[in-house]
Amino acid sequence: MRSATSLRLEGLGAQGKQSSGLTTTTTATHRRRRTCKNVRGDAQHLTSHVSHDASRGVRGVRRGREGGRQSVCLVAAAAVNDDVVASSSSSSSSAQDLWGPVGSNEAIKSYTPTAAEDARTAVSLVRHGTFCTLASDTGTPFGTHIHYLVDETTGSPIIRVPSDSVDHLNLLKDGKCSLYIHPSGEATDAIARVTLMGNAVYLGNGSEEKVAEVKSDFASVAESLPAIERSYEDLVHDTDEVFRLDVDKAYVRRLACVVTQEKEVEEVDSESYAAAAADPLAFVAPYMVKKWNAEQLEDVVRFTEILTSKTIKDLEMVKLLWLDKQGLYIRYQVFGDHPRDVRMGFPQPVDNEKALVSTLTMLGQVTWE
Repeated sequence: MRSATSLRLEGLGAQGKQSSGLTTTTTATHRRRRTCKNVRGDAQHLTSHVSHDASRGVRGVRRGREGGRQSVCLVAAAAVNDDVVASSSSSSSSAQDLWGPVGSNEAIKSYTPTAAEDARTAVSLVRHGTFCTLASDTGTPFGTHIHYLVDETTGSPIIRVPSDSVDHLNLLKDGKCSLYIHPSGEATDAIARVTLMGNAVYLGNGSEEKVAEVKSDFASVAESLPAIERSYEDLVHDTDEVFRLDVDKAYVRRLACVVTQEKEVEEVDSESYAAAAADPLAFVAPYMVKKWNAEQLEDVVRFTEILTSKTIKDLEMVKLLWLDKQGLYIRYQVFGDHPRDVRMGFPQPVDNEKALVSTLTMLGQVTWE
């Protein structure tokens, strides 16, 4: 049976009983964690009792746990990140040699959606971005903020352009264009930033019957928004021109290494982009992130301890950032250091909310034990 843990993260607290710190990892583990370009910042450790403002993170926590924690961490690492390791009967040391610390660069490569999948997720989830055309007089890029729909079959954005706008004039001369999609909020760095490049294909005028379905779809999206968030640009008007952006390539910027926190840009070709699909948890993830941070924060802290080998006394702040079918992102901050993001993989992909809750509950129990 679980004993309560006294902690507060971002103003969300749970008060409980005292316990002891996390067992130090082995020298081999430390060597494995330096794999990402052999670069790693030295973490600053505090041996004194942790006490600080609750709005910044963990307050006044001392935890005691029973012995054998190191071997438990290795088993949990295998269960969380590798079904082959999890199902084997090898010792903790062999499991460590086979996989290494959870959250290593191998983990983020092996248990992360493809760049094409991340691009499709961002495009489907955000639904607005910076649309750039080539100026008809100078050939230089001209950008404007737009809202769009998505053809979920191909991932092509459907765009409305006022007939008297500069964008329309530019597209009449040259259909080359781009769309930059930047997710907002705390999950900005967990969800890929995407630039789509391609050609705008004319679909028709807003008054024509052939774009009636597009016009209706824009109206449906607008009706689903709170009244205070609706605007004139959410609708297709009779004076608007409707275009489809056929994607030639996508540039996807996302986290590449959990040790150095380096991000990289990957190029996705048109075939891979069209063949991919948005993550099945994209629209439930914001709700689940909020729920888990509010109600299951102790599990998020334990995930962080295993992923980073830090103890609760090292951590100033921890929060779940994002979830997808293959794993989750956590943001944590050690005292005296800047925030870092880390990823944890799921034993198997999940494709719905029920399966996600089951997996998170199972992983929470594994890490507790």
